[in-house]
Amino acid sequence: MTSKVLLVTGTTSGMGRTIALDAAAAGYTVVATGRDEQRMTELAEDAKARGVELDIRFLEITDHPAVYALIDDVARTHGHLDAVVSQAGGIFALGTAEQITMDGFRFVLETNFFGNLAVIKAALPHLRASKGRLIVTTSANGLVGAPYNDAYAASKFALEGAVESLAPVVARYGVRTTIVEPGPVATDVMALRRFEKLLPTDVVENSPYPEPWDFLSRVIGNTGGVQAVEEVGPQILDLLGRENPPLRFQTAQWARDFVAPKLSADLDGRKVYEASEAYIGLAGLTEPVAG
Repeated sequence: MTSKVLLVTGTTSGMGRTIALDAAAAGYTVVATGRDEQRMTELAEDAKARGVELDIRFLEITDHPAVYALIDDVARTHGHLDAVVSQAGGIFALGTAEQITMDGFRFVLETNFFGNLAVIKAALPHLRASKGRLIVTTSANGLVGAPYNDAYAASKFALEGAVESLAPVVARYGVRTTIVEPGPVATDVMALRRFEKLLPTDVVENSPYPEPWDFLSRVIGNTGGVQAVEEVGPQILDLLGRENPPLRFQTAQWARDFVAPKLSADLDGRKVYEASEAYIGLAGLTEPVAG
């Protein structure tokens, strides 16, 4: 296991932090990236306390040249790259489409969609070489829209579509892909520091809408299904170790119940994967092109 090199983005808090620490404890060589230098220092302290080592590096995923440079350097430094968990992102803008500014939509999409897409594009040549694993975290709200969270849902829908299209193609070259779809997870997503970083909204005259942050706080507080963040690390490790991982994986029962009305016949994505394989077959490519 010590020969397996895993890159995890967004490790300065929440799920990314847990995944990185648990993977290092399981024997992976973990490259942990983030953009909050203070929290990266805290992550190093957490790793030391657990008796594990992390290769911690600064990365702003919206800086696409930096993404390519870092991933190439990881592969060069460690000799190969075997797995990527691309899960950096956030809410950034709350409200309806009427409330969120166009710049707000662009900002959220730039991070949650284009930033993760840059990681995927940069990693794929290395993952093809190692016949590795790609895990991309979206959200239950990447399948079912989130009222008063239109920009976030849009960004996650976009990422779902890109990865769902990509997965059967790269599988033909040995790369197994899973889209991870959490529901509410007990991270610091509702912390005051997150609220303070929300982008300003447009003024809606005689607005009929509730205050979006208060709305989201109430929703998360009343779900009754907030998942402990400690549960996520072992789930990701299990997915990384599976011979034939599912296309889709919801991390908790609440998330499965939430998306079931749309995906009840295909929760793990195997049917849509088979449909995509048949689509590829229409071009006469009935067998994997390589390995």
